[in-house]
Amino acid sequence: MSFAETRPDAGSDSLRSQALGYILNDRFHRRFELPATADHEDLIVSYADVGRVPGTTSTSAQPTTILFMPGMFASRYAGVLLHAIAEKLGMRILVVDRPGMGQSTNVPLHQRVPIWIELVPRLLAHLGIEHVALVSHSAGTIFLLNTLYHCRDILYPERPFAALLTPWVDPSHSHVRSMQMVGYLPAKSFSIWHQIPRFVVTQAEPALASSGAVFTKFSNVISFGAMGAGQDNSGLERNRRRIERDYGVSRDMQIELEALTSKLLFDEETVGANSEALLCLKKGPSGIWGKCDDYALFVRELVDLERERRAIGSNTERGVRLKVRAYFSQTDSMIGKRGQSYVEACWKGERSGEFDDVLDFRSSTIDATDHDSILRSVKVLERLFVDAGGSI
Repeated sequence: MSFAETRPDAGSDSLRSQALGYILNDRFHRRFELPATADHEDLIVSYADVGRVPGTTSTSAQPTTILFMPGMFASRYAGVLLHAIAEKLGMRILVVDRPGMGQSTNVPLHQRVPIWIELVPRLLAHLGIEHVALVSHSAGTIFLLNTLYHCRDILYPERPFAALLTPWVDPSHSHVRSMQMVGYLPAKSFSIWHQIPRFVVTQAEPALASSGAVFTKFSNVISFGAMGAGQDNSGLERNRRRIERDYGVSRDMQIELEALTSKLLFDEETVGANSEALLCLKKGPSGIWGKCDDYALFVRELVDLERERRAIGSNTERGVRLKVRAYFSQTDSMIGKRGQSYVEACWKGERSGEFDDVLDFRSSTIDATDHDSILRSVKVLERLFVDAGGSI
């Protein structure tokens, strides 16, 4: 399946019906059942499996696979934005609805991270996928870091790779005022949190807000009594033209897909966003961030594990460093520049080159992007897909 097959031609059905037919393809609507344990009942998990189809090239039966962990209000529909680029660059992308999103069974706040860690290896085994690269956006950072710590063996041994797109930062470290203000809200107020973006996205602002930038919009409402100023869409428009030129998706089709994606996302369950908001703000039981409660401590513990791994690993593993890439936006109302500096400092260590024996960490700031639009940046997607093992 490719976007090229859905481009409108003379005498074809309406653009909207073509876009709807594409989004309803079963590759965006897969389901998996996580068996019951002593801690939970059977859980349904919905996910998308997009990009290159395994076995469609003569050179490789299994394309390089990325497990993508989207932001707070995103879902498997993030695959709609990724598919065309991933397919052309030879990548397979898995995007999983976290609990309470899409068709995935909701779970209590304290179980979100543990159940994710339980799910990942089982889902990959179900799909016959041995190794993946890890990519996250915003709130997905919490899930990526825990996956990296607990499920390290699922990374490609010869090229272990993880990428963080505008990683979420605890407001106590980012010092972003709007995030701190939202943090003052009582936990009970988040019982209707998922209803706010439903209005913002489907009525007040149709463009998909994939990672939870509604935090900022809502804080603007409670602080200033009005929605924030309109966003400059020039960068988004240039990106659409680039996708049209290089990946065969017409600008009009992209706009139609964006609108339909927003509608379908909020036609499904989004109650899980309430727990995601509480998770991001650490408004719950101690330890709900799992191993990454403190990013600096997490990196040091990860480095220790990498050094142990190198000492006992195969010859291939001993000579390979874990590659970690962080992509930050030019403007970011959710983590700000202080949040960026904090993340960079955690991964670099206190002394220059302190972790260089086992970590290959680099960060980039992407011009003309914000916290959400970075996920639409062709430049970023191409770069991280190639870093993960794809090819232009």
